[in-house]
Amino acid sequence: MTIRSLAAISVLVAATTVSAQQYKSLVSVATFKVPPGREDAFIEKGKAFVPVLDKLMESGVVLAYGIDASILHVPDENNVDFWVVVPNYAALEKSDAAIDEFMSQHPEAIQEVAAMSDMSAHHDLIIQTWDSNYAKVPVGGKPVMSFDTVRIKSGKMDDFMTLFQKYDKPVLDKLVAESAIYGYEVDTEAMHTMAPGMVWVLAMMPDLATEDKVEGAFDAAMKNLPEGDRKIADKLFLDVVEPGSHRDRVARTVVFRTK
Repeated sequence: MTIRSLAAISVLVAATTVSAQQYKSLVSVATFKVPPGREDAFIEKGKAFVPVLDKLMESGVVLAYGIDASILHVPDENNVDFWVVVPNYAALEKSDAAIDEFMSQHPEAIQEVAAMSDMSAHHDLIIQTWDSNYAKVPVGGKPVMSFDTVRIKSGKMDDFMTLFQKYDKPVLDKLVAESAIYGYEVDTEAMHTMAPGMVWVLAMMPDLATEDKVEGAFDAAMKNLPEGDRKIADKLFLDVVEPGSHRDRVARTVVFRTK
């Protein structure tokens, strides 16, 4: 998504704010750097994990899983994500154990996957989801994932869940209710492999064209704010976000399953 004053407030949801509440779920993410044009072949090899993940879903350990490939090519950035959603760390441990067992039993397949990416750039993440709202994704649907990412200044996260609830959440909830988007979530790292303060806001959309509806909804909400509120929102954004930290990412889902 492109940056916008009101929508940007949604990324001001923070680890310190959410420390007072329970996260909704965890996402284990494995990111890879695959040569452009080789993403589909790499993902095809990665589908070897699907039977294991299906069994984990049937047993209730895994809530959802997928494989995404970035639509935008960015130099030196990882461009393929394997992700698994679980309810808690106990489920994450079971999921990791099942995947590790599969890898130990199929070393040749794992070596083939590894050979198709730059493993020196491989990065694992454990993500916490603090707020979300999802509708049913049609069977066979391959959503487009749109991410807003910023880094929040130290000590500036705690105040902004209220702002998200007041300004952004109603807009996003309306988009979900109208079936314009499948859902959204607000994430932070559970275990910091990067500098603390990174926040992701993900919108799961039927297609890239839906971005026009999302932009339009936030633009309309911004225009409907009293002038004083708009000025406050702009000032707060500048006060809490690390300058120059905002980034956007759009990814196409190649493999996707959810309950």
